[in-house]
Amino acid sequence: MNIHIKSLLSALAFSLLFYSKSFGLNLFLISILVVVLVSTLKETRTMSWGYALTYILTSIFILINPTGFTVFVHFMALMVFIGKSISSKTSLYLSWLLGFTKLLVASIANFIQRQNSVEEKDVKKETSPKLLNRLKGGFFAGILLILFATLYKNANPVFENLVDQISFDFISFPWVFFTFLGYVVFLNILRPLDAQELIAVDASQKNELETPTEIEIIGQKKQLESEHTLGSFIFIALNFLLVFFLVTDGIYLFQKGDISNAEYSASVHQGVYALMFSIVLAIILILYFFRGNLNFHKENTQIKTLTYVWISLNIILIVFTSYKNFTYVEALGLTYKRIGVFVYLLLTLTGLITAYIKVAEVKSFVYLVRTNIATVFAFLVLSAAVPWDKAITYFNLSTLENPDIHYLIDLGDTNSIQLYDYAKEKEVNYDLNISIQEKYDEYLTLQSEKTWQEYTFAQLAKTDTK
Repeated sequence: MNIHIKSLLSALAFSLLFYSKSFGLNLFLISILVVVLVSTLKETRTMSWGYALTYILTSIFILINPTGFTVFVHFMALMVFIGKSISSKTSLYLSWLLGFTKLLVASIANFIQRQNSVEEKDVKKETSPKLLNRLKGGFFAGILLILFATLYKNANPVFENLVDQISFDFISFPWVFFTFLGYVVFLNILRPLDAQELIAVDASQKNELETPTEIEIIGQKKQLESEHTLGSFIFIALNFLLVFFLVTDGIYLFQKGDISNAEYSASVHQGVYALMFSIVLAIILILYFFRGNLNFHKENTQIKTLTYVWISLNIILIVFTSYKNFTYVEALGLTYKRIGVFVYLLLTLTGLITAYIKVAEVKSFVYLVRTNIATVFAFLVLSAAVPWDKAITYFNLSTLENPDIHYLIDLGDTNSIQLYDYAKEKEVNYDLNISIQEKYDEYLTLQSEKTWQEYTFAQLAKTDTK
């Protein structure tokens, strides 16, 4: 089928599913369509089924938990999938960039680029006289159909009644513009983007550092010895400072019973800030001193050992900060900021592990970028599977004697039923009860007004419990 016909039919489906609609079932259906369309182009593309399934899976997450975060992750997965369809072997950050660029400007880029002889033959094949005749025939047939239908309805009351029941009220300039945008998006998806130069550059970047010759090592001996001495002194000083900080932090943890919640909160945040600065500094120093031939210097054992100690001490700092944040959550409940602290600590731990691998196995800077971006993407997808508003509400209502109801009310509407049930079971003051009831009523109204394109799993549950 011609690429323009595919794009037009897909654009009509796009407008049917999304015009004046919120996200729900429509994203799942369109993701299936996108994967099918890309799979039909496997002669010119490489199909990454793992990323295709991830893209579809994130649309299911939206069906389960329709929030801004899950929608964001879904579109991130879309851009990565589209980028991987151009080249499955590219790094994740380049796949995202290619996918983002492709969705926006692929058609313009292809139009500007000079086509080689093979591409010219493809264009001629796509715009064959037979196809043009069909398009012309369909256009003129449509005009004549409208003209004669207008004439016939004046001669037959029954036919007139049937014609009058056909409504085209949905056709408007905004609808036409929206459909045209859908056509452009699908045309961009279906047309390959020439990014061979970028792909080649990415492929040339190795994860391992290139081993120098013995002559190169001897020629840089003085420079390497100087860097080794400098690095050793820096890491010795930083290790001593971090040990002193960890000892004082341990003492602080033992006396936490005498500390107010406000002071403990400040301690958690300061620990995160200290850890953030420490990790950034560690990565910068590691990248500097282990950027080249010092990795292959025979007398680099000391600086490597000090680097491993530095990484280990930072891991201990992560453990201390995690414990403080956990006890803070245990006392005052979950919030997005406290969850964010755990997320940051987990990603920081990943960064430290990859930094260790970089030094131990003589990896390159590109390795760090590729590995950590892939980790962040995987974590985003996994995080999208968790209904955080419901999880926070459940934890706080079930574990705290006096949960912060005001905070829970300010969360998304997916916890409305939980709050409504809690208000019926517990004694809640009048103002809070009114706020909960209003949120619950708005939630039920919003769910009842959704069309089939916007359906989520909430429509399958019984929400009318008043």
